[in-house]
Amino acid sequence: MLTGIILAGGRNSRMEGRNKALLTYHGEPFIVRQVREMRTVCSAVMVVTNDSSPYQSLLPSDILYLPDVYAGHGPLSGFHAAFARVETDYSWVVGCDSPNISAPAAAWMLTRLEEGGYDAVLPVIDGRHQMLHGVYRTRPVLPRIIAGLEAGQYRLAGLLDSIYWLGVDQDELAGAGFEAECAADVDTPGQYEQLLAAIERE
Repeated sequence: MLTGIILAGGRNSRMEGRNKALLTYHGEPFIVRQVREMRTVCSAVMVVTNDSSPYQSLLPSDILYLPDVYAGHGPLSGFHAAFARVETDYSWVVGCDSPNISAPAAAWMLTRLEEGGYDAVLPVIDGRHQMLHGVYRTRPVLPRIIAGLEAGQYRLAGLLDSIYWLGVDQDELAGAGFEAECAADVDTPGQYEQLLAAIERE
């Protein structure tokens, strides 16, 4: 019913070239934590990357690795590569730089999606659309992704202009028992240092 998708094909330029998927948190690479969390609610997990070699010894053998088809066009290309292969009605998409993704939050968003007939449900944190912790209706969204790519419109947020979606803010998440940090990502060395410092404070 739900497929988990991890986008791990970025250039990591803001992280000074370090592979964000392999950054450690509580002693584990981000991507190991993500796969374990996704497998609690997903029937399959895919990793979109043009080089699977860093992950194959870390992750279960049934993980499907997919390269971009529309290479070089950012996260929208990753959505396309995965959605073209997904066999379930729904997909949960995350970036590889989010160490605290929440399967219960994804399941709650999926319920909202089904009840409201939405194409997507995603967190909106501090006014920012967090499309990389969103749940999507796979088949209706795929043609919209393709249309954007073929028109040269590569901004991921542009996809929201062509689908029926719901944003849930941190108050709604908190009311359902979820922390906004489930959708937080780590883009820079400074943010990673802050994450590690928070562990030490704990």
